[in-house]
Amino acid sequence: MAKLSHLEKEYIKANYKNKSIDELTKKLEKDRELIEEYINNLQNSQKTSTKNNSKKEKSNKENSGNILSKLFSKKDNEEPIFKRYEIKPYHLSKIDAVFAAIAFLFTFFLYLFTLTPSLSAGDNGELTTAAYFLGVGHAPGYPFYTLMSKLFTYIPVGNIAWRTNLFSGTCAAIAMIFFYLIMVKVLGQNRVERGFSPIVQIPALFASIAFAISDNMWAQATMAEVYSLNILQIASMLLILVYWFENVWKHADDEVPYYGNKYLMAFGFLYGVALANHHVTLPFAFAPLLFIAIVLFLVHKDRYINHIETSFISIFVFLVLLFIGGFGYYRFIMNYEAYLYFPPGVASNDSIFSIIFKPFADMNIMSDIFTALANGSYLRPDMIQNLKAPFYPTLYKGMFLVFWPLFLVVVWCLVYRYFLCKIDKFNNDNDFITGISISYYKMLLMLAVGVMIYAYMPIRARALPPLNWGQLNEPSGWENLSYLFSMIHRKQYGTSGNDVAAAFILHPEQVSALINIFKTQLTVLGLLFLIPGLFQIFKKNKFIGIFSVFGLLSFAVSLMAYTNPPPSVRTLSFVEVFFLPATLYMLVIIGFGFQWYMEYFNTNIKNVLKPSKEESADTTLKPYHAISLIAIFAIMIPIFVMNLSRNNNSKDFSNHDYSYNMMNSLPDNAIFATEGGDNQVFGLVYYTMVERRRPDLKIYDQKGNVFERIYGNLMKTDGRWLGDISDAVDKDFIESGRPYYMAWRRDGLYRLGDYYFKAYGLVFKVQPIKYALVDELEFFKVLTVNDYKDIAKEHLKRDYENEKIAADLNALLDEGLISAARKNIYDGNEEITFVKMYELPFPEFKTEEDYWNSYTMQGTAEEISHYDFLTREIFVSSYSLAKIDMYNRKIKMYQKLLGFMGNGDIAKNGITRDEANQKIAEFQDLKKQEEERMLTIGFDMSNVYFAVGNQAIMDGNYERAALMFEELIKLEKLIYPAYFNLAASYEYLARSKDTPYDKEAEYLNKAKDVLTRAEKTFHRGKDMGDAAREQNQTYQQIKQFIARIDAQLKTTRQQADNLKAQAVKEDTFESYSSYANYIYQNRQDIEETLWAKLEARKRARTREHMVAVNKDISILYANIGDTASSINTLIDTLKMRDLTKDERTGLEFDLANIYLNSKMYDEAVSTYSKYTNELNQDGAFALYAIGHIYIEQNKVIEALNIYNDFKRVMSPLAATNDVIANLDKDVESRRLQIMQYLASMNNGQ
Repeated sequence: MAKLSHLEKEYIKANYKNKSIDELTKKLEKDRELIEEYINNLQNSQKTSTKNNSKKEKSNKENSGNILSKLFSKKDNEEPIFKRYEIKPYHLSKIDAVFAAIAFLFTFFLYLFTLTPSLSAGDNGELTTAAYFLGVGHAPGYPFYTLMSKLFTYIPVGNIAWRTNLFSGTCAAIAMIFFYLIMVKVLGQNRVERGFSPIVQIPALFASIAFAISDNMWAQATMAEVYSLNILQIASMLLILVYWFENVWKHADDEVPYYGNKYLMAFGFLYGVALANHHVTLPFAFAPLLFIAIVLFLVHKDRYINHIETSFISIFVFLVLLFIGGFGYYRFIMNYEAYLYFPPGVASNDSIFSIIFKPFADMNIMSDIFTALANGSYLRPDMIQNLKAPFYPTLYKGMFLVFWPLFLVVVWCLVYRYFLCKIDKFNNDNDFITGISISYYKMLLMLAVGVMIYAYMPIRARALPPLNWGQLNEPSGWENLSYLFSMIHRKQYGTSGNDVAAAFILHPEQVSALINIFKTQLTVLGLLFLIPGLFQIFKKNKFIGIFSVFGLLSFAVSLMAYTNPPPSVRTLSFVEVFFLPATLYMLVIIGFGFQWYMEYFNTNIKNVLKPSKEESADTTLKPYHAISLIAIFAIMIPIFVMNLSRNNNSKDFSNHDYSYNMMNSLPDNAIFATEGGDNQVFGLVYYTMVERRRPDLKIYDQKGNVFERIYGNLMKTDGRWLGDISDAVDKDFIESGRPYYMAWRRDGLYRLGDYYFKAYGLVFKVQPIKYALVDELEFFKVLTVNDYKDIAKEHLKRDYENEKIAADLNALLDEGLISAARKNIYDGNEEITFVKMYELPFPEFKTEEDYWNSYTMQGTAEEISHYDFLTREIFVSSYSLAKIDMYNRKIKMYQKLLGFMGNGDIAKNGITRDEANQKIAEFQDLKKQEEERMLTIGFDMSNVYFAVGNQAIMDGNYERAALMFEELIKLEKLIYPAYFNLAASYEYLARSKDTPYDKEAEYLNKAKDVLTRAEKTFHRGKDMGDAAREQNQTYQQIKQFIARIDAQLKTTRQQADNLKAQAVKEDTFESYSSYANYIYQNRQDIEETLWAKLEARKRARTREHMVAVNKDISILYANIGDTASSINTLIDTLKMRDLTKDERTGLEFDLANIYLNSKMYDEAVSTYSKYTNELNQDGAFALYAIGHIYIEQNKVIEALNIYNDFKRVMSPLAATNDVIANLDKDVESRRLQIMQYLASMNNGQ
């Protein structure tokens, strides 16, 4: 006998009470007995159900307080949710095509007319170059963007940079089509089936236009960046989600559960492709994935799930498990990736299979791994320090990569098999949990297909395109996969933001930053649409309302937590563009706000819209609609005008000009080293590679990301050797014979030889030190040999040897650049006279000002102030600060000239005292003008206020300095030098003789308040214990500064002045020494103490007095940062006759320590070496210090030799000398570390 199918059973169940058995038999064409048997079973089950219902009622009473039961349990005779909340989809029609075309055309031409005509600041040049050559851009590579933007490089209009800018504008304009379709679908639900309705199409159009003119969207649409394409992808995914939602609701009453898999698979594929464009898509997934699960659950829960509480508990448990597992997995990868891909001494010797599966055969490793997983130590960075074997890190990671996903899969299977399956009513084809799981797996599979676009990077890397970031062509096998993961994870850039623990402390400021980001999109006026939009969206469509609000909050909060930016305007300027998807959610709400405005005016003024049936018949624009349109336009036009002023880049040639100005500063065949900034490097990449400008130049960047990697593969280079490598490579370039220029004054140039930097506008040429004398002679006309010594010492940070001085002067004489009474001079006051200037790079540019006058810098300060942050940085960091530096050097030159004049009125170069003072005033005015220009352009840049504030301190304008540092702290609260400088400004004002005595306490209290704020900020911003905080140098400086201010509050300046008057009156060594000691102890006034000590030295009568006071003076000079005077004081003291051995030893150790602290390592080693043969505490200190210096210089072998000498000579003395014993322990520890390091390096070779 044939059996009844599931659908036939369902039909009988639904109709047996209303139809006879004969009717059912005829309808189903089944045996009558079979139908009668099934009906009897149904009736018996109903009797059983009646008993169960009484139990259920009792259970419901017991659980009446359960929140989930109240919210989700089905009431008697209550319809399913899909019938209670009926969704009538809006079907697109021809009128929507017209409105979508309007949205596209308006935004496209808006972006076209405001498009950046050439390179914009930031990544533009690099991304354009990658697209042009189908290369690999900076991490994560942006393969999809590169492929798509390549198509626009074939457009036969404009330069290549303009074409890729146009690609961004086109993507943004197309995104507005999708966004319009999203809005018209959600605004039209349950209103009209199709056709025109003023309260549907017009708000949807306004919403798309509002999104188009929002600040970040408009900005990204006018430059070559990845975010316009990203928002297009997200808009397309949301449109698919809207269609999916409508279809799920439409099929909610089907016999077989409908999951809308074709839409979900399309969504998954597009999401995977979007991930291959930018990582900002990651947090976007939260809202859609949860929305899909909840909608399916709500639609099917009444038919397929018994206990809502059990379902929610099971889902909650799984989500917690997934979050903990995924977070641990992510933290492990990100924390250890740098170590575990390339651990010291581990090459690609093992295959990937041995790396992964070897731990299974080693129970010790397996035990350690399980222990680490159990106690969470795999999350701790210090875990890496405890790994024992060279291959252990790689094995450990390989085990983790395999074990953790498998563990999650196994746990999920167990939870599903023994828990989730129990809540399904049917274990057949209608298994709801299985169905939704399969839907998600299909979506995940399509996501994986989309993400496969990342395979583009290693494939194209092997073609060796000119731009090949990451050099993915170099590794092979397992290492190739490691390189690719490093690129995708952006491991090169490290972790984001602050410490995780500190993120919660800074949370209020991050919330404020979030609010500010959203506020700036449509200005404050946008709130006029957002607030009514929230009311309207929940009134008209709760599902869309909840989804939009949750999407906005989940994306914004999770992204802010992930990036965890510090309270820095500069950082937030980079991060704010990441929140464009959140802006899209916000614009959905604002779209409903537009609809609310139209309904409000139409209803309350003309009272036209009444019942919904009449509402749907309103399909034409009528005169009363003009009122609502005028109201919307009245708000939208000011928003448009304000955002236009910030995003009209049609005349922005800033980065183009900057790159050209740099290249035009370089002579033929020059070598140019760039520091690595985006504006600096990427513009040069574009012009030299794409437009093939200046093929004669050899350009490189520090990290070797875009140009030739002259320092080797930094991913495999131990950081301790990088300094030596860069020194050696740069020295080779300097000595190559080609002109060598740098974009910045490189630290440690003096280590490479006797060279200095000569500024030629935007660039700095490395020149032999002898030409520094000619530079100054050109101005002064006559200098002495001793003047040349001072010039060389200033540049080289050390004394210049007499033999080299003589050789330089002889060379300059032979070149005919100078004249002197005789050759081979190196000492004394013999004069050197200027004859002519050496050959300049460009004969037409005689002075540095000529370079600046030749540069193209378009726009007034007011116009430039509306540009984006990175563009304005060009004018601030590259132009204004460089010009201010030039003016300071000019001022210093004329001040030096006044010093040479002495009591005379005319210098040897013919300039009078009045003319020199006039020139100083002139350059001061020019500097002040440039500072004001910089403040206008960089109104939100901390480095601007810091530079102007420091300059004000140098000029003695402490009121201006205090104003600048106050503004700086408002912008960035974690720049502690700003607190110190602000407090110092108030302290200087308190000490000033121009400040009345009764005003001193006011300024000192202001200083103390600043330092107290710094201390509180330090407590909030640093995640460390009390002991660690007390050892922190910055915290110690804050506490010491507060103590100094407290001392000055206790001992007033009036009291100090009275004591000073008494010391001056007595005029003895003892009176000045006593005054100095009192001032230092009671007011901690270093400058006043130094003055008193200098006066005491003038009156010193004995050698002991002179030695003691000079040691104090040297320390005081060092405390105020005057290292040269500190050193010279000790050197002069050492020249004294009849010094005792102890006095000489003490002075030389003081001198050596100052050399060491000033990083004058050669001088320090030379001084310490005088005592290395002494078998006492002095000898031990000397050997220990020299070893420390060699470590600082990365001279590991030399350091090991010194430490071996220490062990051989000094260790026997440790038993009788506690100081030597402590040093001996530290030396032994350092010896072992060096030997382990050298062993690992040898293993790696």
